[in-house]
Amino acid sequence: MLKKTIILAILILSLLSCAKPLQQFLPERTITPQIVATSPTETVSGWSVYHPDPEHLWNRVFRQLYRRTAPGGEEYGTDELDPLLWFDTTYLLTGPSYKQAKQVLDEFLSTHAENLIHEPLPRAMFQRDLWAVFDWLAWQTESFPGERQELERRLTQIMQRVALSKEEILSLPDNYALAVKTKSYPENVDAGSPDTAFLPADLFQPESAWVPMGREGGPIAQTHTESFPFFGRSAFLVFVRSPAGREGTLDFIESLNTETDPVTAIGSDVALVRRMLLIDDQGEIVLSPLVETIQLRHFSPAQSFHEFELDRARLLDGHADGLVLNKDFFMLFMSHGDLFESPDIPDERAAIPQICKACHFEYPPIPNSGNTMSIISYSRQPFSLPDNESPVLFATTLMREAQTVIEWKHHHMTWKTLEKLWERPSR
Repeated sequence: MLKKTIILAILILSLLSCAKPLQQFLPERTITPQIVATSPTETVSGWSVYHPDPEHLWNRVFRQLYRRTAPGGEEYGTDELDPLLWFDTTYLLTGPSYKQAKQVLDEFLSTHAENLIHEPLPRAMFQRDLWAVFDWLAWQTESFPGERQELERRLTQIMQRVALSKEEILSLPDNYALAVKTKSYPENVDAGSPDTAFLPADLFQPESAWVPMGREGGPIAQTHTESFPFFGRSAFLVFVRSPAGREGTLDFIESLNTETDPVTAIGSDVALVRRMLLIDDQGEIVLSPLVETIQLRHFSPAQSFHEFELDRARLLDGHADGLVLNKDFFMLFMSHGDLFESPDIPDERAAIPQICKACHFEYPPIPNSGNTMSIISYSRQPFSLPDNESPVLFATTLMREAQTVIEWKHHHMTWKTLEKLWERPSR
């Protein structure tokens, strides 16, 4: 009981300080609420993501970069959207894992393995997966600088070789629309069962009640965009919906700027959508149609939380939508301390909705109040803007907000590192 009390106290302190820059955190593992056990992935055969043969070179590259192994030999990572790499991870940077990573990347380059798969969708996903590892390497320069540079150079070459044209990127499947089309989930909240997951069919329709919000001065979802492990590789989009329809939604967004205590009407919804960015064959960042995650909150007035996540294996295996309802995940966002390099059992995952409630509460903390203060884009609690300024919010478009994220990425040190290594095509 004493141990649980201590862990809970650490959690509360951690969450209250999560607005601080991550590089200022002490090198200790963040404690996550309601830890649940997870089954390990299958060995080797479970890594047949890019080709049915688990020893296919694309699968071997993916396995080397994304596989993490527990002390008991259990393997994790094949079904993780982001690599299980934290700020202080030494995996891939030292010992056998570093040597093996260099070897498999060199084998890919020397054999021109980019020619083994020509379909646009797996090439897009492969670049996306390698880009995530590249940014993790490029973010820190103090530890293992030589090893990082060696891997960065190889990853850049492969990313460039599998790059699609802009037209090919824009022609990738709209997996969200395909998910809605399956009718696996209702299109609206069931008033009698608000905790039932739903996927709104009109989320991306220009004249629907769902309206994307923007912020003057930068990306609307600033913390998600700028923080580890994302670093602007995805466009995070915030949509709001009023039960009074589109005009009601527009009035609500305006009230966030003009009223002292704006009210979130019962029946309102907020969605945080993560859309995949890719690098085309000209070295330019392009917004793709692929949705990586969508987090939905419904106010009734208590908040209901749901998250859908892209499952790359399902997507590449012919399930065109690839979206699955997510119940728990390894904590990477706003986290630190490598679970697999600590004495703790590395199958600890944060549960949904408990982890969502950790940040989306009324401020001061009154959990599940349904109050507007739980909309962080408005309240900025506990993720304040510079000088604690108040955000100026407005109705925007998906493309405008995505361009804001891309412009932010262009100024980030991870992109500058990549640009130096990316060979520009001759004009």
